[in-house]
Amino acid sequence: MDALAAPLSALGVHRGPGAARARPSLPTRASLRGRLGTPARGGVVDAGAFIAPRRAPRARRVPRATPPGSAPPLGVNDDGDDSAPPPPAPRAPEGPVPNPPLRLAAGLAAVGCAESSYLAFEKLVGGEAACPLSGCQTALSSSYSVLFGVPLSAYGALAYGLVAALAWWGANERRAIDDDADDAEDADASRAKLVNQFARIRALFALSAAGLAGVSSYLLYVLAVPLGGAECVYCLTSAAISFSLLGVGVAGLSGKEAGRTAPAAVALYAVTALSLSLVLGSDDEAEAAAKDLVLAYKAPTIESASTAYSRDLAAFLGEKGAKMYGAFWCSHCEDQKETFGAGAPVPYVECFPDGWRRGTPLDAACASAEITGFPTWVLADGTRFEGEKSLAELARAAGFRAPPEGEGADAGDQLAAFMGTN
Repeated sequence: MDALAAPLSALGVHRGPGAARARPSLPTRASLRGRLGTPARGGVVDAGAFIAPRRAPRARRVPRATPPGSAPPLGVNDDGDDSAPPPPAPRAPEGPVPNPPLRLAAGLAAVGCAESSYLAFEKLVGGEAACPLSGCQTALSSSYSVLFGVPLSAYGALAYGLVAALAWWGANERRAIDDDADDAEDADASRAKLVNQFARIRALFALSAAGLAGVSSYLLYVLAVPLGGAECVYCLTSAAISFSLLGVGVAGLSGKEAGRTAPAAVALYAVTALSLSLVLGSDDEAEAAAKDLVLAYKAPTIESASTAYSRDLAAFLGEKGAKMYGAFWCSHCEDQKETFGAGAPVPYVECFPDGWRRGTPLDAACASAEITGFPTWVLADGTRFEGEKSLAELARAAGFRAPPEGEGADAGDQLAAFMGTN
């Protein structure tokens, strides 16, 4: 009974009619329902009524709006999400996108690759390159044409091939930029990425062309000085291609890009030329070969046909004492004879009738006339002309009749006649 009395006492229930103090009233059902909650069916109190209610979830903190262009406030935590803001979208350089003729440049580089490959093949098999001038074989057979046991033209073929591929890649990127301009989805970001990549390709192309130009500059020096002025059609063509590619590369840069790329391009040009001069120019074997180089005398074959006027002019110049001084290995001298044609009695004086080698002096007739370049015309009155001249120019200088219309006149003479200044 005592065990049962304790809980009843807790509820204010006292047993026994003789209790000294007044018995409090029993709690009503409504008061118990307020204290304990609604009992379950069958009179059993629901245990869940004694469980403390769950706390409401904490409201998410929303960061305050920040003005455009300002940094977000520090300490803002979105439910523990500490992820960094997305990187800014790429921006394209301001101004129009340059559009250099990269497909044309790729074609030029491909021609250089084919030419260099042909020379490398002839060098490897010991063949003789097809060339109207003796200077081609002179350059191909010299020690300057080999670098580390590999034909120098093989390196050139590889370089030209890489530049051709780079130019073609750049041309495709330029087309992709134009095609992407019509795509509305992510147009700005996509175009900016293509424009930036195209700018890098153009800068790399300009640097590559500068390296090729440096190689060609040194090889032109080799032809002019160590090889004694040998004229190689392939070498001159390669040089023209290299400098044309350099022109395309520089023209394809914007003003700001040119300012950033120019120092590196100039440095690469100088380093390339200097490196070749150190590797090839310091080779004792190459210098010895250049000193021992011998060119046997061989009169060029004139293929063009002479005319009655060209034969008469040649005879007139001879009668008046005019002389044309030249060398058998000089391509400009050969071109001058081609102007007159085969069979024309051109008053020609050969300055190296016994052939040429390094240190060979001019023939006495050329030395007395103080010839310094080929070809050189010296008329009877002492008038001198250096370089090729048209039939019309020689006729005017010698006092001979003008050529018939359209005969013996180059483009300059035709233009002068048309303008009335002839």
